[in-house]
Amino acid sequence: MNTIAILFGAELRDTAFEELMPGKSAFLLTLTRVREFEGITKIALLTGDEFNEERIPQSAGPLVLIKKTVWNTKILLDTICELSAGFDLIYFAWADTPLIDAELSRAIKNRIIKYAGEYGYADGWPQGLSPELFLPSTAVFLAKIAEGSQEAVRRDTIFSVIQKDINSFDIETELAPVDLRSYRLLFAADSRRNLLLLRRFLEAGWRDYNDAAPLIAKHPEFLRTLPAFFPIMVCSVCPQKCKFCPYSKNSPAAEFMQPERFSSILDKIIAFSGDAVIDISLWGELALHPARIELIAAVLERPQLSLVIETCGIGWQPGDVEKIAALNAGAKPRLNLMAPVSWIVSLDSASPERYFNLHGEGFEEAAGFAKTLLGAFDKTVYVQALRMRGEEDDAEAFYRFWKDAGAEVIIQKYNNFCASLSDESAGDISPLHRQPCWHIMRDFPIMLDGSVPVCRERQAAGDTEFLAAAGADTTFETAWERGAALYAEHCAGRWSALCERCDEYYTFNF
Repeated sequence: MNTIAILFGAELRDTAFEELMPGKSAFLLTLTRVREFEGITKIALLTGDEFNEERIPQSAGPLVLIKKTVWNTKILLDTICELSAGFDLIYFAWADTPLIDAELSRAIKNRIIKYAGEYGYADGWPQGLSPELFLPSTAVFLAKIAEGSQEAVRRDTIFSVIQKDINSFDIETELAPVDLRSYRLLFAADSRRNLLLLRRFLEAGWRDYNDAAPLIAKHPEFLRTLPAFFPIMVCSVCPQKCKFCPYSKNSPAAEFMQPERFSSILDKIIAFSGDAVIDISLWGELALHPARIELIAAVLERPQLSLVIETCGIGWQPGDVEKIAALNAGAKPRLNLMAPVSWIVSLDSASPERYFNLHGEGFEEAAGFAKTLLGAFDKTVYVQALRMRGEEDDAEAFYRFWKDAGAEVIIQKYNNFCASLSDESAGDISPLHRQPCWHIMRDFPIMLDGSVPVCRERQAAGDTEFLAAAGADTTFETAWERGAALYAEHCAGRWSALCERCDEYYTFNF
C-alpha cells in the first residue's frame, strides 16, 4: 500500500525544537518515528511562511516542505487533497508528537484495510501517540464539507469536520485496553508543561505505546508538571452577598491590586509556565476595580496568556464592554489557541425571585450585562447557574432561555468549600474512585496580598497553610514545588482533613 505522511507544523512552538533527548528535539523525533510507518513513500511538512528550513536536520531525511502564509481548515484539507493524489492512504499528525508510534499506526491501518474503513484513529490512549488515517477520497469529501471554513487548524480539526456528517463515514477505531482519556494528556511538545511531561516519560524508560498505562499507574506524580490556570484576586470587594459564597460572609475594606503589581505577576507567570489562562477575580468583583480596563489590557498585551473574566455582571460602567471588545479584537492570537477574552457571568437563576434569594438585588442589571456581552463577543460568553438542592426545576428554564439567547451555559455543581458551608448539593456526582486533585495538579491561585494558598477551597475554609506567604520573597517555582508533597499524598490515596471534606477534586479548569 502506497502511503503518504502529512505533518502539520504551522503552529509549532519553540518547545518542539528544544532538546528532548540527547541531540534530539521533539520535532526530529517525530520525523524519525514517522519514517517507521508502514508503506511510507513520501512525507510532507506543512508550515507557515516564517518557518526556518535550517530547523530540519539532514538526519531527518527527505521531505516535501509546503509553506503558506495562512492556514485554516479549508486550506488544510485542500492541501491534503493535492498532496495525497495517487496515494492509497494518508497518515496525518502534528510535527511535535515525538512518541507517535508505528505499531499503533499499523494496527489502525490494518483495521481500515480489513473492514474497508474510510477513517481510523486510536481511542482511549493519550493524544499524540498515533496519527489519524484516512483515504484520499475521504479527504476530498471532507474538503467539500469544510467549503468556506475559516476556522483555525486545531489538533481535532479532521475529526471535527467528520462530525458534521459523521454517519457518512465508515470509521475504524483501535481501542486502548485501559481507557486513559480521563487524564487529558497530550503527548506533544506544544508547551513547557507538556515538554516536561514527555521528558519524564522518556527518562522513565518509555519504549512504545503499551507503556502509557503502566507508567501512569506507577508514576502518577509525573502528571503534575507546571500550572496552567492562575486565578488572581485583584479586588477585595463585591457588590453582592451571595448565599453560597464564603467570601461574602466577610465585609473587607476596599483594596485593589495596582496595575504595576499585576503586570509584574503576569511576567513572572510567563517566565515560570510559558503560557497560561489568567482568571480574574479569584474573590471580589473586577467591575469595581478603578483600573479594570488597564488590567485586562495587560493580559491581552501578552500573547502567552488568555483571559477569563468571572463576574456577577454588576458594577460595569457604560462603555466598558466596547473598550474590552476592542482590546479583544486587536489582540494577537493566543499561544494556547484560546480566545483572548472569555466571560463567565454568574446568574444562577432565570427567575428574579430566586435570584434575589441567592444574590440579593441586581437581577435586571446582571442579565442585561450578559445580553450586552452576547452582542459584543462571539461564542466566548458563558452564563452560569449553580445546581442546588431545591432549585433543580429552574435549571431547564435557565438553560433554554440562555441557549436561545446565544450564550454558552454552565451548570455548576454546588461547592461547600471543604464543608465550611452547609451542604446544599442537589446530588452526588463524584467519581466512584477518588483521584488526585485537578486543582493541586494545575491551579496556582494568587491573593490580593501576593500570597499563594494551597488552593481556593482550603483557603476559603480557613486553611493557614500557604505555598507563599504575603510579602515573602518566594519564587513561583519554589511555591509550586511546595505543593508537590501534597499531590504525592493524593497519589498515594492519603488526604488531609480539609482535602477529605472537599469534593471539588474532580472539577477541571482550563
